[in-house]
Amino acid sequence: MKSTEKLLNELKSEKRIENFTENNSSSFNEITLSEYLKNLLITKQRTKAEIIQKANLNKVYGYNIFSGEKSPSRDKVLAIALAFSLSIEETQYLLKYARVKELYVRHKRDSFILFALNRDLTVIETNQLLLDMNEEILV
Repeated sequence: MKSTEKLLNELKSEKRIENFTENNSSSFNEITLSEYLKNLLITKQRTKAEIIQKANLNKVYGYNIFSGEKSPSRDKVLAIALAFSLSIEETQYLLKYARVKELYVRHKRDSFILFALNRDLTVIETNQLLLDMNEEILV
């Protein structure tokens, strides 16, 4: 598998996008958020119901996220990451698959969420931290 840097260099030097996509079709990551969440359920040995409850999500909306019927906001994705007890790296992947902005330590609110992830805080504990720091809560 080609590195991301190598792919980017090829893209920059390619004159026709069709050539690039044809030559690199196996390098594209086409997994959906729903598929990634299903993989997490298996690898983390959790249930949808457990994660939806821990993420403080509306039950129907939560199941719609897992089925791919709904595209969650960034904050809801972060709540799901906290419910799964994901690492920072795993959370960044989850955010990528959700097609929302990754966490950035130079953004104050993001740094509080990174702090929470690093210390395996729950959604409720993270929301309390955000409130204490005068920031908007997740859910």
